[in-house]
Amino acid sequence: MESFIAQSKTAKEILKIATLSSTLPVNCIILGPKAVGKSLLAKVVAPNAKSYTALDLQKAIKSKTLDLNTINEIIVLDIQKLGSIKQIIELFEENNIKVIATATNNKESYREFFQAQIEIPPLSQRLEDVEFLKNEYIDEAKRVFLIDNDINEDIELDLSNNAISLKKSIFRSILFDSLRKNDIMNILEKFLLKELDNSSSYKELLPIFEIPLLKAGQKKYKSQLQMAKNFKINRNTLRKKMIGNGIDE
Repeated sequence: MESFIAQSKTAKEILKIATLSSTLPVNCIILGPKAVGKSLLAKVVAPNAKSYTALDLQKAIKSKTLDLNTINEIIVLDIQKLGSIKQIIELFEENNIKVIATATNNKESYREFFQAQIEIPPLSQRLEDVEFLKNEYIDEAKRVFLIDNDINEDIELDLSNNAISLKKSIFRSILFDSLRKNDIMNILEKFLLKELDNSSSYKELLPIFEIPLLKAGQKKYKSQLQMAKNFKINRNTLRKKMIGNGIDE
């Protein structure tokens, strides 16, 4: 994404605040968990400012490769990683430089240095933004995997790590749906070859095949009776396999 996504009411309000902050001569910090769009929002506050990670900024200041006389705004990403925030902020204030920072956690000390604070909630609280990103990532995945036809968009989305896990879950789902039997067999062969290098036994590797098969059967046939019938195995044998593999009814 090249711009902050604001489809939800919450994100639209955040975007308004960021746009307003761009007109004010005050330091601004953008707070929120990883991969919620903090760096993109920072560009809204200061579209012409150069971005530095906290560690790169420390190096640039120490090596004097950053000429403070040539800038009036700067974006500092993950400012919580700085050894001394106070020292850095005071240095910029002495040179009349506006600071826009991002951080994954909120600290009381931020109130002292940043007159404007913007907090971005996780994607799980911005479902309209999730839907927009889902469609964007699906289109991107289709381009990457050279898929022209329609795909199954009933994807189990992972929002545990916001945009990062969302994108991974979509790419993984689309990739897996495009695989054929031979592709899966080749992947398994390469995986098992690595496992055999670790002296894994047949018995230790068997769950790799059994667990997905049992879970798929559980979803497909709904009951152990129907599973046993369609798998053509004894129901007690099936039950033992499910218990042994830690699969609930």
